[in-house]
Parts: sequence; structure tokens; C-alpha cells
Amino acid sequence: MTKFGWFKLASILILVGALIAICLVEDRLVISSLDEVNRYCYAIETAVNENEGIVNGEVASLVDNLEYAWQRSESKLCFMVNHKSIENLAVEIVRLKTYIDEEEPIEFYVSLDIIKNYVETFQHFMGASFHNIL
Repeated sequence: MTKFGWFKLASILILVGALIAICLVEDRLVISSLDEVNRYCYAIETAVNENEGIVNGEVASLVDNLEYAWQRSESKLCFMVNHKSIENLAVEIVRLKTYIDEEEPIEFYVSLDIIKNYVETFQHFMGASFHNIL
């Protein structure tokens, strides 16, 4: 093999390695962001059950923390995913806050379940994929 052939082979290997590394970083970012949202959802459920209602300072604080965590994660994920695909989660988080203010527990639980469903759905379509590399 000539010097040029080795150079081409090395260049291709470096390019493929860089693409794989980018996909793995993307996967870790997506998983960590969505896991954080999922943890907050379960913490909110626990707080609601312990305090026997949604109108509580602890629940409101957890929802605020969820909103802040999602805003940080959303700004990172917008580089990788179409923003329109993930903005529904932010809308549901705002609805949680509204339902606390309006004291509507049924709608609160429905919105919380929608958030958990979005997280599960996003984990399936936003993870690392060999299609991303190709």
C-alpha cells in the first residue's frame, strides 16, 4: 500500500471514530437529561402522596426544579433534536404549575403521566443510533 493509501485509510478511521464519539456523547447527554426529568416526576409523585395533595410548597418547589432542569437540558438537546419535537414537554411542565395554582389534582396527574410518556418516547427516538453515524 502506498503512502497515500495509508493516509486515506487513517483519515477514514479517524473520521468514523470521531462520528462514533459524537454519537456516544449525544446518547449520554440525552439519557442523563431524560433520566433527570424522570427522577423529578417520581419525586413529585412521592411528595404528592406523602402530603396528600398537590397544593404544597414541596410539590411546587419540585415542579419549579423540574422546569429549571428541563430548560437547561432543552437548550443542550436543541442542538441535536428538532426543537418542535421536544417543546411539548416544556408545555406540560408549565401546565403542572397551572394545575397547582388552580388546585386541579386530576389534570395534574394526567399532565405528569404525559411527561413520563414523553420521556419514555424520547428515549426511544433520541438515543444513539448507527443511522446517525452513517
